[in-house]
Amino acid sequence: MTRFPNPDSGFQTPTEQAAYWFALLLDGSETEEDRRAFASWIEKDPRNMTAFNEVERLWSGSSSLHLAANNKVGRRAFLGGTVVAGILATGWGVQRYHPAADFRTATGERRELTLPGGMRALLASGTTMSLVSGQGLAGVELHEGEVWFDHSKGNRDFFVAASGARSWSRGGSFDVARYDDQTTVTVEQGSVAVKLADQARLVSGGQAVTYHDGKMGAVHDVNIANALAWRDGRLVFVGDKLGDVARILERWQSGKIIVIGDHVASRKVTMSVDLDRTRDVLPTLAGALSLKIDQFTDYLTVIRAA
Repeated sequence: MTRFPNPDSGFQTPTEQAAYWFALLLDGSETEEDRRAFASWIEKDPRNMTAFNEVERLWSGSSSLHLAANNKVGRRAFLGGTVVAGILATGWGVQRYHPAADFRTATGERRELTLPGGMRALLASGTTMSLVSGQGLAGVELHEGEVWFDHSKGNRDFFVAASGARSWSRGGSFDVARYDDQTTVTVEQGSVAVKLADQARLVSGGQAVTYHDGKMGAVHDVNIANALAWRDGRLVFVGDKLGDVARILERWQSGKIIVIGDHVASRKVTMSVDLDRTRDVLPTLAGALSLKIDQFTDYLTVIRAA
């Protein structure tokens, strides 16, 4: 007997039922009876297969979970003896795999270090970074994650390479965050020149710029205290969409959070989160926003309308 409920009771929409089946297959505790029931569910309505594929897409789009190089994956959901979909994983990783990285942090970890030349760096959760050099100057490449740099006592120019661009600093303090190949440079003090191909932006204190897919956005003002609150062990959300909040929470805890429905993902959230208690956030939001939280496994949490 599986510890999961029957998908026909309490899971009304195809997407909700798909999340149930995905979690069951991910957990790996499904029985032969479960597999036959899954096949029957797939055959029951073409929308079910579409919904299952969408849940799998939401899962695979996560930046917080991936398969490390030595993990084995078996796809074991069956339709009439044919593999349809599903994932059974052993030993999921919590950050992208960069074996040659000089520095890395585990999920939930913050790490402070001193780089060559005297610059201080504070690495956020799930960050990988390497020392590099270019044009006769020292720098770092940010593979994944977020790093705050204190260049106020550095004795030379410094750059951060990320997603094909370089951010050049001559002093001050700034933050670089790279997730899913989207990078944001936030300047606390001083100024940083961000160069991407033939595009360039000068970002001053209290400002930020984001680039993605070879295109750089406009420089805009930011609330530095809120944007960099993670340094002090907090996450601050002010009118942020629930879908965005879920993605940020994923960076600081193991597991994937899937939000079902655009109308749910767009609900606004204003709160301050203690990074040592991120697991307490969703139950709090459930009451405040009339949400249903389904914790299927240690790897998957589904948020839907109550």
